[in-house]
Amino acid sequence: MKKATICLLALITISLTGCFSNQQLDKSAQMVGGWKLKGGIEIPGITKRRPSLNIEPNMEVTGFTGCNLFKGKVEPDGDFSLPAVTHKMCLPELVKQENEMLNVLRSATSIEVINSSLIVDAGDKFLVFEKTNAS
Repeated sequence: MKKATICLLALITISLTGCFSNQQLDKSAQMVGGWKLKGGIEIPGITKRRPSLNIEPNMEVTGFTGCNLFKGKVEPDGDFSLPAVTHKMCLPELVKQENEMLNVLRSATSIEVINSSLIVDAGDKFLVFEKTNAS
């Protein structure tokens, strides 16, 4: 009787783990691709190229803040690690935009795809990205 109970519990645990893993994989797959900043923080419009980010299948992320490039990793739960950021001379307005964007990414509490938009939420501030044609 104990063996049957243990086997049943093990089977349920394996089944649930598979469900959670599949949900994480689905969520990760939705995030993969190129994204352009659409809203959330103030975007002065001084640059011709909008801030963007690209998420690879291995969850590595590269991006553009409006002046500088960044590189790091993102977890499906919203945890961004951005260890590499270039440091070009930028207009003060772009520095402000860049700092706001990087602060939101670094303090993100959740990231999700809703209606073809990638939402990065940091509690008091958020970023909204729209999918680009190139994935």
